[in-house]
Amino acid sequence: MIAPALRRAALAAALALPPAALPVLAPPVLAQSPAPPPGAEEEEPGDPAAAAPAPADLSAGPRPSEPMEVANLVLAPELARQHAGGWRLSGRTGLGEPDHGSRLSIETIGRYLANQSTGRVTVIAQVSGPEDDPSVARRTSLARAITVKASLVRGGLATTRIDLRPMGRTPEGLDVIDILAPPAPRPKEAAAAAPAPRTAPPASGAPRPNPAPRGG
Repeated sequence: MIAPALRRAALAAALALPPAALPVLAPPVLAQSPAPPPGAEEEEPGDPAAAAPAPADLSAGPRPSEPMEVANLVLAPELARQHAGGWRLSGRTGLGEPDHGSRLSIETIGRYLANQSTGRVTVIAQVSGPEDDPSVARRTSLARAITVKASLVRGGLATTRIDLRPMGRTPEGLDVIDILAPPAPRPKEAAAAAPAPRTAPPASGAPRPNPAPRGG
């Protein structure tokens, strides 16, 4: 640090004045940070990059897969989509007497099942009566199921893929028809059903492998 007398002499030499004519300059006071109170410990700033990431929460088990639902097709009011994988027909359609709009909706379902599914489709028909004649009730439910099957076939679904289940009169006592879509194939089943790739025949000039010699 330069003494006040030396600074005065340097300044006087620069201004060509006698040193006694210059005022006495006090040494500069440096600002100091306040001292921490006694007993307080200084905390070092933490490095956010050095903080370890929180471990993954493995306490919760894996989420179960949800059942596959059928497509949300635009259908007539008497056709309702079921979460179990199918459609329920009620009203006049459940009685086997669908109007023009309901028939077109059933054909739309048949076209969808023909293009987007594999396996067999089940048509389940149940009636509300007669209560005292199970044979007539069963024949009535069969006739209603056949009507729905015909509309599915017109939509493009193969008749060999449709199974009919005429239930007759059930304890529910409802006049409804259910169209159940086939379950989704498992990955192994889908891979087994896929056709095997065909190998290209060898070129005409390529040598053919010699057959293995037979044992004598």
